[in-house]
Amino acid sequence: MSTQREQVEKLSRAIERAHGMWGAGALRDAVRDAVRLSGPAGVPGTIDRLGRDFAAMSGQVDSVRAEVADVARSRLPDVWTGQVGEKAVEAVTAAAHDLDRMTEDFTRAGRVLVELCDVLAQAQATHAQAGGPLSRATALLAEITTIGGLPDPVDWDDDKMHEAKAEARYAIGLMLTAATHAEEAGHRAAAELNRLAAQAEAARLKGGGLSAADRLVLTDAAGFADLNRILSATDATRAGQFLERLAPEDRRRLNALLAGARSPDERAYLLKALAAGHSVDEVAAFDARIHEHATDRAWLDRHLNPTRHDPSPRTGIDHLETQNFMGAKWAQDGNTCVAASTVTARAVVDPVYAFQLTTGGRPGDPAHESPAAFAERFRAEQNRVYDGSRQWYQDLPLIGKEGLSDDQSRDVVSAEVGSRTGTDYRDVPLGGQDERRDVLVDVEKAVDEGKPVPVTIRGGENGHALMIIGHDGDKLQVYNPWGYTVWITEDDFVDNRMDNALDQPPSMNTATSVRLPK
Repeated sequence: MSTQREQVEKLSRAIERAHGMWGAGALRDAVRDAVRLSGPAGVPGTIDRLGRDFAAMSGQVDSVRAEVADVARSRLPDVWTGQVGEKAVEAVTAAAHDLDRMTEDFTRAGRVLVELCDVLAQAQATHAQAGGPLSRATALLAEITTIGGLPDPVDWDDDKMHEAKAEARYAIGLMLTAATHAEEAGHRAAAELNRLAAQAEAARLKGGGLSAADRLVLTDAAGFADLNRILSATDATRAGQFLERLAPEDRRRLNALLAGARSPDERAYLLKALAAGHSVDEVAAFDARIHEHATDRAWLDRHLNPTRHDPSPRTGIDHLETQNFMGAKWAQDGNTCVAASTVTARAVVDPVYAFQLTTGGRPGDPAHESPAAFAERFRAEQNRVYDGSRQWYQDLPLIGKEGLSDDQSRDVVSAEVGSRTGTDYRDVPLGGQDERRDVLVDVEKAVDEGKPVPVTIRGGENGHALMIIGHDGDKLQVYNPWGYTVWITEDDFVDNRMDNALDQPPSMNTATSVRLPK
């Protein structure tokens, strides 16, 4: 179904095409349809009240947060020492951080809703202003047309036709301004609220005998207001589901692993491994390899996550961040952009897989943990995915073609990434700016939940595959399998400026399709 903006744009084109005596009927029809088109939907008063309620809740939560933080910071350590006391401080500190997040989230949600209310109210008022010009256009056209919109041979007046078209143009301009502003505000609100919802992770992590304190400490490992969180919303949900399904003995073993972890970061990575579909035996073997580094967050991230997010992202290719392990880039070999971006995306969602790529499962062994060894394993995985996805005829002379198609990209990301996040992917062609603008909310929602989104870009005969892995406000973080990540704007994605993600020729400006989780 067309959006209101698209309906108004269609009427605008019809008005522009209506010329002279034989365009009077088409102009009359367009004006009639414009009169019938309602303004931007929504009740500003209700949205405003909801926004103010969130703001009020933020203040209430903040007062509690200050009390809890004081307990964690000073009172509890003074009266409780030893290992049990350390665990208590850890839990209370996590609770304070969670309340801090809640305060910030309520404040942001309230601000977003109040802003949406203001824009929507103004848009509705602007739309209403079109009523007068449309009425005048209707009256003028009634004087110079007859049955069926045919020009009246007796009362026809060119000046009245010109005046009616001018009134219709002015009215439709007001309506387009209103529809565009309302749509943009709605998109901003939806994107921000989706992001806030994805951050509400403690409630998603259920089951397996985890206490409320356990859940708080684990999700606190994500880091307050930190794009580099370990557990995504999808990870937390799937970890809870897997915990519920474990047999009693496996649950006991996993609980013992979590209890014996030396840091919240270690526990979070163990649950992320479980969420990626690994058995308790595999999680235990993984923990045995990383346990001695559990208190070194930098070591964990370097070995278990191929990409990092800049906490203050700047857009454009001048601010790209090279992604490497020990100096060897996470970069494609040959025409394997789909395969390389998919392998890297799987490593983003599956720390066991990332660990195997970076160390071969033998950290500290120079024969396995080295730039050359990593590069060879990464190349082998690219080739496995690439060669296993192509059809025989793609290698034939003359008719064959290098690379993978969008359909093959869909199948590859479903098998390699979707199997670890619990979803298959679908291919979404993007025919123009409207389609790219409309798909942004779904792209950003998926990324906020921890599900990478492949995107195909093209320019002339050239094509390339990128992976959208991050979202912050109106910015998207893109992994380019040439070995780096870069932030672009939403407008870059919509308005054919995707070459802002490229540090070398050829120019490929247009996003032509994405793969979205079903």
